[in-house]
Amino acid sequence: MDRPIREAELLQTIARVNRTGYGKKFGIVVDYFGLAHHLKEALNVYADEDIDGALQSLKDEIPVLRDRHLRVVDLFRHRGVETLAETEACVEALADERLRAEFAVKLKQFLDMLDVVLPRPEGLPFAADAKRLAFIYARARNRYRDTPVLGKDVGAKVRKLIDDHVVSMGVDPKIPPVSLTDADFGSKVAREPNDRAKASEMEHAIRAHIREHLDQDPVAYRKLSERLREVLGKLDEQWDELVQALQGLVEEIRTGHLAPDDRLPNLPEHYGPFLRLIVDAAAGDRAISDAERKLLVNLAVEVVDTIVAELVPNFWRPNRQPAQDALNTRIFELLMKSRLLPTPQIEALVDKLMELARANHDRLAKA
Repeated sequence: MDRPIREAELLQTIARVNRTGYGKKFGIVVDYFGLAHHLKEALNVYADEDIDGALQSLKDEIPVLRDRHLRVVDLFRHRGVETLAETEACVEALADERLRAEFAVKLKQFLDMLDVVLPRPEGLPFAADAKRLAFIYARARNRYRDTPVLGKDVGAKVRKLIDDHVVSMGVDPKIPPVSLTDADFGSKVAREPNDRAKASEMEHAIRAHIREHLDQDPVAYRKLSERLREVLGKLDEQWDELVQALQGLVEEIRTGHLAPDDRLPNLPEHYGPFLRLIVDAAAGDRAISDAERKLLVNLAVEVVDTIVAELVPNFWRPNRQPAQDALNTRIFELLMKSRLLPTPQIEALVDKLMELARANHDRLAKA
């Protein structure tokens, strides 16, 4: 504001600036002319209950900012980490999923209030910790792979402040975490400061890979998850040996040799998930005879070929429900005809096979 305005015009000017919307929680009025004292006069025409809380000092927010800062920093102090400069110790503390969720909430609350206070000088002492906490958050996001990027829910001023710092530290928050199938995953692990951090990086990369692909091959990835749990339990805190064991799992995933089953023959790749699911339902982990193996393989091939013959673009859309129901019925009939499972198991298996077909649509469409 750079000219004399009073009463209704003054109120309208400020109210329009303060209109909120998506990504805009408040407005900033710059008073070049010195009109703040006129604002109280303009508000006097309203009843007290109508304007309660309409005018308050930004200084009232400083204690709130201080409290929110303390709450997020104390998450680490209460777990033995005395300073935010101990980045790796903070990231290791965030291995607790519940703590990560609490950290994300409290960090956003702190950054939200800092955005309100800045650029007033009272907010500047908190800027350094905001940068450190944002870097810890970015490192934890890259390691545990289950937290969202700090985005538009953080104010523009603070978002630029922390993004510039995080990027300068070698982490671009806009780039997704490195997958273990990426070419540079090995070099990413090698840059970790110690064996404990390397083991943690590989463990959570494997967990993320399992979550991402579980619906495409539920039996293989369930068994991989069980092997991971067994390795972690057996080599708990033996970091050097744990790194070597996890590296073996990583190499198996990268080469595509997931949970090999000596009972099963090698088939074209798109049959594998369906064969494993059918064998798991019919035989579990027990030994199977050559005759039973042949029947199970023939059944899996027939089921997959039936699915492939029916798949068309947009097959899984709601308007194609009649075609989906028909395919469901055909698979049920094939399983019943095989006499390899009791009827109650067949009904559950058909649903799983349909879900598997949906998850593998692109692969099956190319078969």
